[in-house]
Amino acid sequence: MTQTGIPSLYPALRYRDARAAIDWLGNAFGFRRHVVFDAPDGSVGHAELQLGTAVVGISSVGPVSAANPWTSVSQGLYLCVTGVDALHDRAKAAGADIVMPLTDQSYGSRDFSVRDPGGFLWSFGTYREGNGEAGEAMLFPCLHYDDGPGALQFLDTAFGFTPGLVVPGPGTSVMHSELHRGVDTLMVSSTPKDDGLWNKHSQGTCILVADPDAHFQHARDAGAVMVRSIEDTPYGARGYSARDPEGFMWHFSNYKPSA
Repeated sequence: MTQTGIPSLYPALRYRDARAAIDWLGNAFGFRRHVVFDAPDGSVGHAELQLGTAVVGISSVGPVSAANPWTSVSQGLYLCVTGVDALHDRAKAAGADIVMPLTDQSYGSRDFSVRDPGGFLWSFGTYREGNGEAGEAMLFPCLHYDDGPGALQFLDTAFGFTPGLVVPGPGTSVMHSELHRGVDTLMVSSTPKDDGLWNKHSQGTCILVADPDAHFQHARDAGAVMVRSIEDTPYGARGYSARDPEGFMWHFSNYKPSA
C-alpha cells in the first residue's frame, strides 16, 4: 500500500508486568518509549511505544471492573477518528454492541467502545497516540474470526473499513484478507487456527521492517520465542513470527499490504 499519512490504528496490549514488557519490547523489537503514565497504584496506566510510524498502547493488568470492559481483556484495538459521534451512530446502527458510551475524557479525548460480533473489543476516539509521524503505515493488526465473510461485511458497514485483497480458504473461510481505512490496514482470517502460532489468542500484530533478517537475529538474541523462523513466503515476502514473554504474537516482515 503506497498511500502515506498519519497511521491511526493501534493495538492495545495489557501485561501482567507492563514495565518489564516495555523494556523487553524495546530491547528485542526496537520500540522506543513515547510516553509512560503511571496509575495511582504505581502500575502502568497507559504507555505508548513507537517503531517508525507503528504505535502500540501498553497498560498493566489490574482488578476487573464491570464498569470498564477493558479490564477484562488482554488485547483490543484503538482507532483515532474524526467525526467520532457519526461513527458511533454508524456502528450502533450496524448492530455493534456499545459497551462504553460516548464520553468526554479528562485527557481531552471523546470516545466510545464496542464489541464486534467476533468478541473483539474496539475503542474509537479523538486522542492520537504516538508523535503523529506521517509516512507509510508499518503496523497491521491481524484478527482471527470464526466467520470471516461476516466479519468483513461488519467491519465495512459498522466501522468504515474498505475491503481489499481477499484470499479464500476452504469452504467459505478466509485465508487472508486486508481491509483499509485511510493509510491503515487491518488483516483478517478465518481458516482453522494454528494455536502453535496464535498461542490461544485471536489477535496478533504484524509490523513492516526493512531488513527482516537483521531484525530476526536481534530479536532471537534478546530472547524472543520464535514460532516461525525467518523464511521466504510463497507470496514474495520474507519474515518471521515470535512471541513476547507474556505470550502475545508478533510478526515482522517486509510484506506491504495490497492497495
